[in-house]
Amino acid sequence: MSAADRLAILRRAIRDYEGVWTTRMVQQLYRARGYAAPYRRTAKQDLVTLHRQGLLVLDDTDPGRRVYRLNHAHGGAR
Repeated sequence: MSAADRLAILRRAIRDYEGVWTTRMVQQLYRARGYAAPYRRTAKQDLVTLHRQGLLVLDDTDPGRRVYRLNHAHGGAR
């Protein structure tokens, strides 16, 4: 699966599920979609990419856990 394919899957899932997103959740999503090697680093980089593109906002209220949420100002409209 290419990076573009992974990001497209993740974008759709983020818009459908407007809760928090963690690296582990992304790994589980990719496994469910048949991506055989969803490394933690890959999942983290994909979250950071969508954050940089404005689709996600970083919720750093818990310093021990990094989670992202849908940025309603950018990508929340359906």
